[in-house]
Parts: sequence; C-alpha cells; structure tokens
Amino acid sequence: MIRSVIKCIFQIRQPKVLYMINPDPIFYAEMDDLIINQLTQQNAQVQRVNLQDISFTVGNEFKFYINNELIDFDAFLAYGYMNPKHFLDYLYINQAVHASGRITLHKPETEHILYNKLLQYINFSKYKIPFPKIGTAFSINSFKSVIQQFDEEAIMKDVHGYSGIGVHLTHCRNNSVEMYSRALWKQEQQISQVYVDDCPGKSVRVLVIGGKAASVAEFKFSKNFRSVGLSEEASVESLMNSEKKDIYFDLAEKACLAIDDNITIGGVDILDSKRFGLQVLEVNSCPEICDSINATNLPLLEYFGQAFLKKIKI
Repeated sequence: MIRSVIKCIFQIRQPKVLYMINPDPIFYAEMDDLIINQLTQQNAQVQRVNLQDISFTVGNEFKFYINNELIDFDAFLAYGYMNPKHFLDYLYINQAVHASGRITLHKPETEHILYNKLLQYINFSKYKIPFPKIGTAFSINSFKSVIQQFDEEAIMKDVHGYSGIGVHLTHCRNNSVEMYSRALWKQEQQISQVYVDDCPGKSVRVLVIGGKAASVAEFKFSKNFRSVGLSEEASVESLMNSEKKDIYFDLAEKACLAIDDNITIGGVDILDSKRFGLQVLEVNSCPEICDSINATNLPLLEYFGQAFLKKIKI
C-alpha cells in the first residue's frame, strides 16, 4: 500500500538522487548499498558517485559535474562519518546543493550542529532538554576554574567525536586538566561533563525519522564505561514493548526538534538514570540503522527512504 502511494506521487517523473559513496566506510561498509537499494525500490533514480569525481561552479547559477560532465538531479545524499578532510569536502558540496534549491540529508546549519557536541548542548539548554551538565573553556587557566564545578570523576569529550571515540573518564581534576591541555595543544576543543555513574556502559537509542520517533532499543557495552561505542561491541535489545517507550519517544523527538524542525534522521542516545532521570547524550547525524532493525524487526530503512524522498518536490 505504502509503495503504491509513493509510485503514484512520483508517477510524473522519478526523483533523481545523486548518491555519494562514503569515502571512509569504516563503520558503514554496507549502508551505501542498503540505502541505494531502498531508494530504488521506492521508485527513485539513483546515480552513484565518488567524492573525487564531483565538481561544481558557482556564478549566476549553480552547475554540478561528474567527471567533468554536467548533471541534473533533485537531491544529494551521503551517509556515514568521514575523516575530517572528506567531511569538509562533503560540507562544501552539501552547502552548494542546498543553496541551489535541491534536497540534502540535512540542512547545512543542521550538519554544523550535529557534528559538534558543544553546539548540541547549547541548543538542548535553550530548549530545556535534560542532559548531563557540561563545561568548557578556551585557555588552561579558565578550564582549571571550570573543572572545579565538577566532581573528581568526570567525562572528557572531544566536541567532534563519534561512536565513543574521544570520550574519556577521568578520576581526578588534575587528570582532566592534563587531558584538556593536550587537546588544546592539538588545537582541538574538549568539554567536561558530569559522569552519570549509575548506568555505565549502556544507553537507550531512539531513531527519529522524518521528525518522528520510529524505534527504541537499549545498547549495552560490557567492556568499558562508555554508554555509546562501536555497534559490533554492543548487545542490542528492543524496548518497543517497554512501558517507557512513549517517554523515550517524546524526549527524543524534542531533542531533535531543538536542532531541526524536520530532521530527516537522528539517532538520539539517552541515559536512563535513577539518580539524574532521563538525560540526552547526543543526537547522531548518521546513526547505524541495521542494529535497530535486527532488534525491533521494523522496516527502518524503508521509513528512512520515505522520509528523504518525501522532501523532494517534483
């Protein structure tokens, strides 16, 4: 029924999606094929392209090229985390595509916030989303003052980290200052965060698709304190029958709304703490989808394809 409706919507012309293969498929080796297959099943015309083959010119109009040949398309999509240089290249393309009036996975301003945990927390505070208190500074002396507001045990995070990378548990304030100093020397920004110590190694992941919560599962990481990490290190259990499902859904939707009023997809990580209550850790811009599919048996890739194609106006 759903697919027939989609075909009816796009019966005049197939939407043309330019799909950039992730140049760094470290955590998403199969996602490109899965997403492309899903978009194709939903009647989209998908053209695969590699990052190094894309170019564009900007003057009185935007012109995009693949291998120096002019192309026409309705939407641009790439999925998954990339190394810093590739991600910067992607942001340039994403900005140009969006400015030309075409559809992208996220708006440029949304990408900017999703890529930066500090900016996320600033937005969460503005919109009254609960999260573990954070602190940051821009010099060692200032950070020494900030860290006094935290317990000896604290979390130190890189603002651009993902999959638990760049997250550390410090056991004394001096250790936090040393870690911050090393980050400052590398010209990186870190934040200190309250350590929620009554739920180490686990978190609740809600997938929000098209602005609406679609699934919820619990991820457990037995090897360390981190509540998020690589999916292959986690055991995943569906919480779709949990009595708290609607509460998780509501908080996750509000967290995404604090960043974008119609987010295409966001993976919201939540701590369910007896001491602090529900606390949002972050919203992931390109969440791993297959683990949640395996746990919940929901057609989440289909939902994602629908949400993305719905934004395209033919």
